[in-house]
Amino acid sequence: MLGMLAALLFLIVTVDFIEQLRKVSEKSDISVGMIYLVSLLRAPIFLEKAFPFGCLFAAMITLTQLNQRMELVVARAAGVSVWQFLLPLSICAAMIGVVATTVYNPLAISAINKADEISAEIFKGKKARENVNRKNVWIRQEVDGKSAVINANYASNGGMHLQGVKIIEFDRQGFIAQRIEAETAEYNGDHWKLIGVSRSIGDGIVSKDDVLQFRTNLTADSILGSVSDPETINFWELRSTAAKVKNFGVNPGPYLVRYHSLTALPLFLVSMVLIAATVSLRFVRFGQSGRMILGGILSGFVLYIVSNLVISLGSNGVVPPIAAAWAPSIVAILFGMSILLHQEDG
Repeated sequence: MLGMLAALLFLIVTVDFIEQLRKVSEKSDISVGMIYLVSLLRAPIFLEKAFPFGCLFAAMITLTQLNQRMELVVARAAGVSVWQFLLPLSICAAMIGVVATTVYNPLAISAINKADEISAEIFKGKKARENVNRKNVWIRQEVDGKSAVINANYASNGGMHLQGVKIIEFDRQGFIAQRIEAETAEYNGDHWKLIGVSRSIGDGIVSKDDVLQFRTNLTADSILGSVSDPETINFWELRSTAAKVKNFGVNPGPYLVRYHSLTALPLFLVSMVLIAATVSLRFVRFGQSGRMILGGILSGFVLYIVSNLVISLGSNGVVPPIAAAWAPSIVAILFGMSILLHQEDG
């Protein structure tokens, strides 16, 4: 499993590094080491999505090697059942899932946030937006009858810190009162602290300020509900974030589904072990195992796609979050056990 994840990590870093080099081809002031650091920090969050496939391939390789060396034949002859020699693999997969959920996920989220901060500093304009790989952030507020639309290329710390900020403020009659552009914006309770400001008022006069305070009546929870993405919140904060956005009136489904999906990850990895066992335990002649292994890989991909589909339904409120997160793993385990019972016991 570790070898498989290391190979996937190397592949992810290499591909992302080449892509980052393409983006900075016109910039000579950015070091290659900095670009490689960004790719290294971005890789863990992508590798997290590959854990099920890493577990599937690792289990298939392990069981296929044991099968080809006749060790499984000897184990069966000694009276060891398939459930006995699958138990340590399943326990190992479940332990990996627990560590991935409780330790790896928070570290990966911290790494991608750091990578985005570095990217926002070394890239400018459109390139910065592409490099952080996130959608524009849009926030609307209304203070004393005046409304304002805030757009930012990048938001971090739950929307408390914005970069590449553009603000359009409207007067009480709905006409544009002023346009503001700022390098960064920090939320300070009753106002935004704008840094590196260029302001254009209604008569076309442009003024520049190092620091400017822009009033707001938004709360931290309302900003969080507007800009946060469940994929960017670590496991330990998902439930509290769901409660906050629910109080603000935002659908908490995506956050709850994400929480239960991470909680169900150990069971999902166990289901991958059982799928690998269904195609790796039968003794076959040389050259016949390729089709069976391909079938196992396809089964794993189908399970992954179906689980993502059910999770999408849960995020949109069509399916309860708990059912959306746990059902694919439970169904896959029952399916794998049924096939193994048929293969081993008839």
